[in-house]
Amino acid sequence: MSAVKAFLIEPMAGTIRPVTINLKSSYSDIKRLLKCQMIDIVRVSGFDIIVDDNGLNKAVECLTNVEGAPHPLAGNLLVTKSDRLGELVDVSEAIEDVATLFSIIRLEHHPELVAGDGSATGDLILRIKIRLDHIPLKVVNAANA
Repeated sequence: MSAVKAFLIEPMAGTIRPVTINLKSSYSDIKRLLKCQMIDIVRVSGFDIIVDDNGLNKAVECLTNVEGAPHPLAGNLLVTKSDRLGELVDVSEAIEDVATLFSIIRLEHHPELVAGDGSATGDLILRIKIRLDHIPLKVVNAANA
């Protein structure tokens, strides 16, 4: 086997899609897919979720909640599996089933406007209400990726 099947989660797009990782260049393939320089692995629900090691140290517009994980993850995520020796193997689960384990957490901002006094500044923002929105992943087939 020279390549393995995995799933790439792109939180900004809210999608999950199948990808292939070449075993000979797996580290560089993973860093390219995650758009990072250093990686870490979070083991959850029988999956090895590869993440940007510095993802939570950056300013992020959204996070990914993972069922069974102790905290949300940041940045692109690569859902993989490994054998008992720690070597990458194909993810055999259906992409639709894997997608149900993840949701994107985004902040929704709702400004409360107050009518202006006719000056050049116009309406004034009195306050901003913030709500966390949990969005399920959209599955993107390989043909559409």
